[in-house]
Amino acid sequence: MKRLLALWLLCFVIITPPVSAAPLKPDEAREVVQGLVTKVLDALARRNFTKLASFVGRKGLIVSPYVMIDGSNVRLSRAEVEHCAADPRVRRWGEWDGSGDPIKADCRRYFEEFVWSADYRKADEVLYNEPRQRGNDINNNHVFAPDGIVVELHMRGKGQAAAISWKSLRLIFRRGKQGLSLIAITRDVWTI
Repeated sequence: MKRLLALWLLCFVIITPPVSAAPLKPDEAREVVQGLVTKVLDALARRNFTKLASFVGRKGLIVSPYVMIDGSNVRLSRAEVEHCAADPRVRRWGEWDGSGDPIKADCRRYFEEFVWSADYRKADEVLYNEPRQRGNDINNNHVFAPDGIVVELHMRGKGQAAAISWKSLRLIFRRGKQGLSLIAITRDVWTI
């Protein structure tokens, strides 16, 4: 009987999916990821896609031109990230807010326009695992990676257009057996 019970418990442990880790509190998340965020931002600022690829998880990097992540977003493999600057292939990255026209660009141009459109190393505000709804687009980054770390780098708007000229870059990391990996980059801007 004991053997049967032990066998049943062993099967239960093997078959039962692991419980997701609870999200880290903001201070804990900052402590865990702050150094890696600095390295990712430096790689983006220098257009060093080889270095950026070294932070990407094995399942690739999801990129979204807006804050909402869904199944239509482009997922780049590590190799695609590494060769982004020289890749001439034009992809459809999503749709332009307002017109709905397709966003078509090569990887390098996409990153210039939708990822590194400001020097986020000088962000006015940096949030670690603190969901913030800033604009009209639904921010589902924390739902997308409930066990991850979402870092928002926010640039306030300037002058009379401050209410519509703000922007945020969000870096989403996942903790795994190999440590932290970058799994998604989204951007948040004022939308219609």
